[in-house]
Amino acid sequence: MSCECDYESPTLWHVEIRKARKPHRCCECGTTLQPGERYEHVVGVWGGYFDTYDTCARCLDVREFVKAHVPCFCLLYGGLYEEAEETIAAYSYQTVGLRFGYLRRRTIADRHRKQYSRRAA
Repeated sequence: MSCECDYESPTLWHVEIRKARKPHRCCECGTTLQPGERYEHVVGVWGGYFDTYDTCARCLDVREFVKAHVPCFCLLYGGLYEEAEETIAAYSYQTVGLRFGYLRRRTIADRHRKQYSRRAA
């Protein structure tokens, strides 16, 4: 099965898992990553423009779950939840438990975001 995404792939791309030494913001959920927290750091060139993306562990878990259960999951950094929901709507009839597994992980991410926002206020 071929996978065709609606957007351009990066011409240069480097991914690594890091441990935060200073606060960072997750590009997917907007949560501030605290020092000591693990996150994915991506550096790349998309359409001739250099950019970086930091993704928290909870959003990374959502992405990895969907990628593991859907034959073609196209990721646009900064649009994880919209892309995941569209993909799940298209494939949930083929994969038992896909929607439930996604919602479970999404709930964990949402609870963390709400908990952190209460602490920061």
